[in-house]
Amino acid sequence: MELPGFGAIHEGFDGAIAWVKDPITGIREKSGRELWATRLDADFYKPLRLKELYPKIEMKGKGAVGESEVYVLEATPAEGSAERWYFNVSTGLLVRMDVEREGPQGKIPMEIYFEDYRDIDGLRLPFTVRQVTPILSLIFRIEEVKHNVPIESGKFAKPTS
Repeated sequence: MELPGFGAIHEGFDGAIAWVKDPITGIREKSGRELWATRLDADFYKPLRLKELYPKIEMKGKGAVGESEVYVLEATPAEGSAERWYFNVSTGLLVRMDVEREGPQGKIPMEIYFEDYRDIDGLRLPFTVRQVTPILSLIFRIEEVKHNVPIESGKFAKPTS
């Protein structure tokens, strides 16, 4: 991602090593809870492995996200802090997640909003993802989704420089 006034931030995870490269710190390998959170977020099969990844999931009631009525669930992963998931009552789609992520600065609370769902190959996927933290807000807009596309070997490997 490119941040005006800061520069490019690159992140990768090859299944074993997670890394981040930015103009201030250069290349840094993730470890501990930060590595664990990256592994959890990068799991392509996460929706199929919820019971394994989140041993405790509790219904906390109903609430609202914007104009939408939502079901609120609290999910506690095998490692790390509990997360709150907000599912739209009428569509069943995930519209928000509240998570805490580890970084070099310590724990950072984050609200993640999933918007502009579209049908792609029989799946409903969000094309806008907003991340809100106390430090900054980011908006990711997806232009195109392709499934089952070959990926070159080493695409997510840690760069040497």
